Amino acid sequence: MKVTRRWAWALVALSCLLLFSVTTKADAAVPDISEWQGKLTNTQVKSLKSQADFVINRVQYGTGYEDLYHTNNENLYVKHGIPFGSYDYATFTSTATAKAEAKKFYARSNKKSKFYILDFETSSMGRSAANAAVKAWYNEMRSLTNKKLIFYSYQSFATTYANSARQAFDAQWIANYSYKPTITYSLWQYTDSYYLSSLGKYVDNSLYNSSAVSSYHPLSWWLGTSYAYSSYNVGQHAYLYKKAGTYYDGTPVPSSAKQQLYKITAKKAVTTDQSKQLVYLAGLNKWVKSQDIAAYWIGQHGSYKLRKKANLYSDVNLKHKTGKSYKKGTTLKGKVVRTGNLYRIKVAGGYITAQVEISNHAYYETMPSSHTLKASKTFYKYQTKTFNKSKRVAKVKKGSTVTVTGVGKRSTGSRYYQTSDGHYITALHSYVKFK
Repeated sequence: MKVTRRWAWALVALSCLLLFSVTTKADAAVPDISEWQGKLTNTQVKSLKSQADFVINRVQYGTGYEDLYHTNNENLYVKHGIPFGSYDYATFTSTATAKAEAKKFYARSNKKSKFYILDFETSSMGRSAANAAVKAWYNEMRSLTNKKLIFYSYQSFATTYANSARQAFDAQWIANYSYKPTITYSLWQYTDSYYLSSLGKYVDNSLYNSSAVSSYHPLSWWLGTSYAYSSYNVGQHAYLYKKAGTYYDGTPVPSSAKQQLYKITAKKAVTTDQSKQLVYLAGLNKWVKSQDIAAYWIGQHGSYKLRKKANLYSDVNLKHKTGKSYKKGTTLKGKVVRTGNLYRIKVAGGYITAQVEISNHAYYETMPSSHTLKASKTFYKYQTKTFNKSKRVAKVKKGSTVTVTGVGKRSTGSRYYQTSDGHYITALHSYVKFK
């Protein structure tokens, strides 16, 4: 970033010697653009699209100074379909001014921005006060947006003045023009002398590819276009992936906890990393991101409607494809069976995965928040949970509403609801829906 040249020029000589000893070739640019690059033209930005994966654009130099050309440039990025993130060059001196600066930054920013960045590289505060101010900026921004928040600085400053506060951010962008940073980072500003022919200018450029960073995120992550499946429910069982790195609170996931099944006992919506949901796993007693688990239907039988395409396997371990697959939307009859720590649905001719994100099973497992169901088709109330024809007590016509007080599970895995008048009705999706 432009102001960092004050420290960067001191490294120029060393950079020239060392820069080519590391992998710094960018397939596409991730340039840092501010008023120093001028008021961009339609022709320049149109050409830039083929040269940049995304752009990082300065919005302000603290509360008191708005970048001269950010609005013009951002409008052109939108016009030509160039993704961009927005940054605030920090000048705050306390938690109060940090909050005020975040509010002003968000108000000034184009809401098409894919993510927001705190550029924190100079401060008159001590370490403790600086960390508190950075955290205050983060908290204020998090109250304003669910988009990703990125921390930017050069390594020595980051570790000195924001070493604890920077950990809260969704990713870190570290500048070092002579060698790869030795702290965790997902974006590396490796040069201030990258020539962009579309602009006819030299710019700061960064890398995010897996060979250049210590914490890799794909392009889809930066652009906010891909999230893990995030519609898990209490009562489902979750398999914790081997790739899980940390719990939501930031503590490491031990190897002994991975590749095991846990029951989901709570859930909450939150946008972080590649997840829009957290689930609480009994036994671990930890919140984990939805991206780190696969949830399974357990003990169910009946009909399953596929949410995604599913391959059919001849064996329960899903090692041997039969060559047949089922399209999204297909309804299959089957029964859930277990193999090791995982679950499958046994259907005619073989097995498919029992992952929740692949199929929607026949029965509701949870209570509607309103405690009210609406009949999708006509069905009966029963005196007992067994639903014998001789135990029918009343007909519930299509369109009618029923108040329920609880949901139960039979040994076969099927579910039923108990009604407010003491009877029992089906929990099949095909018969009832939440009102």
